[in-house]
Amino acid sequence: MVSREEQKMKFESLKPWVLAAVVAFLVVGPSDLSAQEAATALSSIQQSAAKSALCSAIASKFPNPAAAGPSALSDPGVLSTAASSFAGSTHLPLPSATDMIKAYAMQHATDILGSCATGTGTSGVIPQIPGTSGLPSIPKLP
Repeated sequence: MVSREEQKMKFESLKPWVLAAVVAFLVVGPSDLSAQEAATALSSIQQSAAKSALCSAIASKFPNPAAAGPSALSDPGVLSTAASSFAGSTHLPLPSATDMIKAYAMQHATDILGSCATGTGTSGVIPQIPGTSGLPSIPKLP
């Protein structure tokens, strides 16, 4: 039979492992949730920008974007290019934009690929400089 003192010593030896597990859960758990929540919480403008960034990145990486499959949305080059574009157009920090793009791509893959294939994924692109969408273009000189 195990004495109370031995049980207490056994518990004391487990304390650091339990504490490490709790800390790991608190660090890893919320970050996964925040990326998923961020993707579902994108405004319609951000969704349009994300879709446009992903379609443009797919088009730059794959010669026939219409034939690009779901693996295109997990391609590191596509995700990196799309995240950079999305960060610039939405004025978000790159790490946040990267998390949001990845989560959005995984949750809306069918919609994104359909838009890219039909060419509607790049419509509604947000101008890089706010307020310039209504300005006239500069005419070309002969």
